[in-house]
Amino acid sequence: MMGHPAGNPYARLFNQLPFPTVVLNREMVVEAVNQVFLKRYGLSEDQVLGHRCHEVFYQSESVCPENRCHFAEALAGQDNCFNLHHYVNRAGEEVFEEIHLVALRDDQGEVEGVLEIVRDISQAKRLEASLTETNEFLHRLLNSMVGVVVAADMDGKILFVNQSVKRVLDFEPEELVGKPLTMLGPPEDLRQARRLLDNSRGQVQGVRTKVFTKIGEEVPVRLNSSYVYRDGAPVATVGIFTDLREKLKMEDHLVQARMQVVHSEKLARLGRMAAGIAHELNNPLTGITVYAELLKESLPPDHPAQNDLNYIIEDTERCRDIVRGLLEYSRQGELQVEDTDISEVVEDAFNLIRDNSVFMHVEVVRHYFPEPLMIQGDKKLLRQVFINLLMNAVDAMDGRGTLTVTTYLDAEDFRCVEVSDTGGGIDQENLRRVFDPFFTTKAVGKGTGLGLSVAFGVITRHGGEISVKETGQQGTTFLVRLPAEAPHELLAFARAYKPQPRG
Repeated sequence: MMGHPAGNPYARLFNQLPFPTVVLNREMVVEAVNQVFLKRYGLSEDQVLGHRCHEVFYQSESVCPENRCHFAEALAGQDNCFNLHHYVNRAGEEVFEEIHLVALRDDQGEVEGVLEIVRDISQAKRLEASLTETNEFLHRLLNSMVGVVVAADMDGKILFVNQSVKRVLDFEPEELVGKPLTMLGPPEDLRQARRLLDNSRGQVQGVRTKVFTKIGEEVPVRLNSSYVYRDGAPVATVGIFTDLREKLKMEDHLVQARMQVVHSEKLARLGRMAAGIAHELNNPLTGITVYAELLKESLPPDHPAQNDLNYIIEDTERCRDIVRGLLEYSRQGELQVEDTDISEVVEDAFNLIRDNSVFMHVEVVRHYFPEPLMIQGDKKLLRQVFINLLMNAVDAMDGRGTLTVTTYLDAEDFRCVEVSDTGGGIDQENLRRVFDPFFTTKAVGKGTGLGLSVAFGVITRHGGEISVKETGQQGTTFLVRLPAEAPHELLAFARAYKPQPRG
């Protein structure tokens, strides 16, 4: 075969090969070339024959580096040798060629040259690049999704999970690939999801379920899931989990805010009614008290009616306390809004409790914030709120236990006060009514049921919130949250009723 193939019986076959082909001798010199090669590269026989291969392929005088050229291996008789040829053609297109090298042997089996067959793999390379680019795009797309994307085979083994799993569940994706889906959710929930897929033609949306974080915490999620089909049969499942924690938290806040609005409106209507009732009752109660005192003074000390008169006066005073509570509850009078430290207001409340003996058997623990927690508010009204909370805490413990007061700044920049007792807690049936006017669990004569209603109204007017943070057999904690700046309505009201200097 070596030499020009014109006189060789295989010359015709050589020229009919569909691939560009050359024959090299042991010195890399081209001794034969087929017409397909000449046509592909637009060369003549004179430009190819007698020239070394690197001069033909690369127009270079230098031999190709060993790491790129496998001529020596082919000359040594090795099989499956090939070189990769990459260049830009005259049309500006990238061309990739695979040059297969086959050892040519003489009649004694000695290698006398190398046959080089050129195979154009440009289309395959372009398809490979396109597929790689598509895969990279899909990978970036899936990883950019907010929801957690999980793909699994029909046996429940995880095939893919996107990067969102780290943010939502604290797993690294590689920790889950190849592992069972039960690492992410309860088996019964997963079986239920599979049943839903089977019963809904392979696609379900908006299913509420739960998944697990890396430390086992349950996370409520909304699941959209579907089968992946091949030849009409399901071969995998793909699901997208959307974390519902923030959404549910927001819904809870909205419900609480709505309840507060309803409660405030109810209290406002009751307040207007209470103000009218209080004024109507005040005059006759004053008359009863005055005439009972006069009658008591006119009778001898040992007169049998003295005890009855004492009962009348005591009951009248109790009625007057209720009237004072009604007036305070409906109070729309002057306000004096000023900058004040909420920790200082709480401490003032302690100091203004008239009967300090109530704390005789109570351990008082104060955890005040180390820096001033400044707010805008009416000190007098706020002090009354905390006096009420402190006295309620003492009453809840029957005068014996630990009273803890804590002030702090929360994540939303609200100034917070917690008043905790070690009493028996609030019954669930009473929990929703604690801020209702005239609701009390105290014995008759021990309370009017207006204290917490008044506190609710005061805190709400200051743009804050008051709530039962927790309650149980270990005690109860009331939480008051106040903004740094008073609402515009409160400031406007305070300015409108600010006493004017006399001229």
